[in-house]
Amino acid sequence: MAVPDLHNTFGATFIGSCTAMLMYGITTLQTYLYYMYYPNDPRDTKLLVRRQRILDTLHIALMCRSIYFYLVSNFGNVVALAEGTWSLRGNQLCIAVLVQLFFSVRIFYLCRREIRWLVTVPIVLMVLAHFGRIAETVVFMFMKRQFKSLSQITYYAATPFAVTAVLSDIFVAGALCILLRGKRSPFFETNVLVNTLIIYAINRCLLTSLVAIIEVIVFAILPHSLWFLAIDFVIGKLYANSFLASLNSRGSLRDRERRRHDMESSMRINSTRETEWRVSAGGINSSRESREKHKHRDTTGTVATDL
Repeated sequence: MAVPDLHNTFGATFIGSCTAMLMYGITTLQTYLYYMYYPNDPRDTKLLVRRQRILDTLHIALMCRSIYFYLVSNFGNVVALAEGTWSLRGNQLCIAVLVQLFFSVRIFYLCRREIRWLVTVPIVLMVLAHFGRIAETVVFMFMKRQFKSLSQITYYAATPFAVTAVLSDIFVAGALCILLRGKRSPFFETNVLVNTLIIYAINRCLLTSLVAIIEVIVFAILPHSLWFLAIDFVIGKLYANSFLASLNSRGSLRDRERRRHDMESSMRINSTRETEWRVSAGGINSSRESREKHKHRDTTGTVATDL
């Protein structure tokens, strides 16, 4: 059996695993900051963070086991290098679905009561379709044991998987942008905060959607390489980081809003004091001028009498 191209197969997965480990360190820091700065968050949110952390750690464990299996345990074993191990095939965990469901719940509570279900149900159905495509891709990867057979699942598994992933992100980001835009008010400070949240939602959607599209394009163009797996190692970490960043950014947004409010309050107080000082100074000057005129009038009267 011919030796596979190690640069485009296990070299690619090694690069992807190193990038995923780096991003796992970022999610570890994000999780630590969350528990340190938000100890009073609702229990459901804390439980969701804990579940995300468990899934993220399990994903790293399976990924490391796969890399060790190919690069250490079966080093030089051409037969083993041609087949996918169970930890590599079962590496498609549902971190993305968990994060998308979290944002769907946020959208549900942002909506008015009469349109909550109308807005949220299509988003949840698309997220569940994404989860179904993840499960389908995992099943096909278990059925196609040889790496060279993975190209057969491009159109009926991998492409629908990417389409549902992108549509889920677009639905979530679009709903958040529309709902946040409806929260605008005549106050400039509120509008600045709303615009910041909209930018965050769009950036999160663009990043994850772009990576999902790149993964499918790479899978279609290079079906006999494992670069698509390298990208797949990373995409789950992007969802995890976007989820934790949305939780941890609340404090900085509130601090920014508070500083802006304090600054504008201080400017208004200084402006009021300056106006009051000018009015007071004007009153003093007016009384001085009145006394001077009165004194001059008395002096003129005295002179006229003397004359």
